[in-house]
Amino acid sequence: MPRARALLPLAATLAIGAAGLLLGFQRTSSASRSRPGQRALFNPEDHLQGMRITGPTRFRSRSVHLVLILLLLIGAGIYAGYQVKFDQDARIRATALTMGDPDLGRRLAQRYGCAGCHHIPGVPGAQGMVGPSLQGFAARVYIGGVATNSPDTLIQWIENPRSIDPKTAMPVTGIPRAEARHVAAYLYTLR
Repeated sequence: MPRARALLPLAATLAIGAAGLLLGFQRTSSASRSRPGQRALFNPEDHLQGMRITGPTRFRSRSVHLVLILLLLIGAGIYAGYQVKFDQDARIRATALTMGDPDLGRRLAQRYGCAGCHHIPGVPGAQGMVGPSLQGFAARVYIGGVATNSPDTLIQWIENPRSIDPKTAMPVTGIPRAEARHVAAYLYTLR
């Protein structure tokens, strides 16, 4: 650690020099500097003398654009990676909660006609407007506005919603309990 502290001024000097080179600054020769014993008067017009400040060149402009594009691509890649990880985690949680298969549940939701009443993301043709959209279902607190959103309650709701709320508009679906488990697993992946 003491050695690293001793190298800190050297590292700072090198970093400043590298930044100056990247920005196009050049140092003045040592012959034009005043000697340590002499003190020159400050002239505001001379303080930049000997430094060449260049305007943006075509090369630098392209470099800036390429760096920005590269940063954008890296950001998009990181975002996509997090989305894939988030989706995998949601599938693992849904499977653990319901002991069902989300992929099979998506197909069953289409086969049993859930798509006729509900908008269900990921299910082809599921643009129904009779029932509520099931987008973000896993984050909901209640099922049908009356029952707490838990795996067992959801499976019972999918199988026979009138056993929980006799006045619900949702019909008895005819989905057996074993298949309702898979549909519930798919719904719990919708975040």
